[in-house]
Amino acid sequence: MARKRKNKAKVEEKIDNKTKVEEKNDNKIKIEIEEKEKKEISPEEIARINKKARRDLLMEYVPFLILLAFIIIIRTFIASPVSVSGTSMVPTLTEGDYVLQYKLKKNLKGINRFDIVIIKNKAEGTLVKRVIGLPGETIKYEVKEEDGQKVNALYVDGKKVDELFVSDEYKNNTCPYDTQICKDGITLGEDEYFVMGDNRLVSKDSRLIGPIKKDTITGIAELRLFPFKNFGKIDK
Repeated sequence: MARKRKNKAKVEEKIDNKTKVEEKNDNKIKIEIEEKEKKEISPEEIARINKKARRDLLMEYVPFLILLAFIIIIRTFIASPVSVSGTSMVPTLTEGDYVLQYKLKKNLKGINRFDIVIIKNKAEGTLVKRVIGLPGETIKYEVKEEDGQKVNALYVDGKKVDELFVSDEYKNNTCPYDTQICKDGITLGEDEYFVMGDNRLVSKDSRLIGPIKKDTITGIAELRLFPFKNFGKIDK
């Protein structure tokens, strides 16, 4: 019985040794094949493979690069969001609102009275104001009685123009101090616009900084983006 177990152990040992030898030979053959394949690849083939790998990698990024370029073009030349800072446009716009400014519109359709515009002013930074006076016009505010109440009324070239976008409460703050527009009026140059904030008691606008040039107007704001509950076209 003991001899049988001993013989069985020897047989198993021989099988195990044989298996190890075969595995070693297989690995040796595999390594030789890999080395042979490497030697068989020419420098030109390696260059071609590397070039294809770089091209494939680039193609993976092409859609993202196109999207990035599209976004840059839109923001630079067509439209971009602008944040409203301060309370000068209350009640129409409040601090923290985001509006979409259309950059092409000022050249395609021109700037009209009561448009809300975005202005880049060297001294004041980015301003959001409403256009009151257009190039070549004479603008003046006079106190008139309407429905038994005194109201600051807008006159353009001697003709009264209604400002329906703002209440009498805000209109009556147009002349809180002695400004030229409320005293003698002002005649604008060929490239000048008179702008004011709707909240005229606190707005720093053309009454203080003077008329603005067209090239300082970066766009016209017609759409409120945020807050979402107020999303939509801005009333004139």
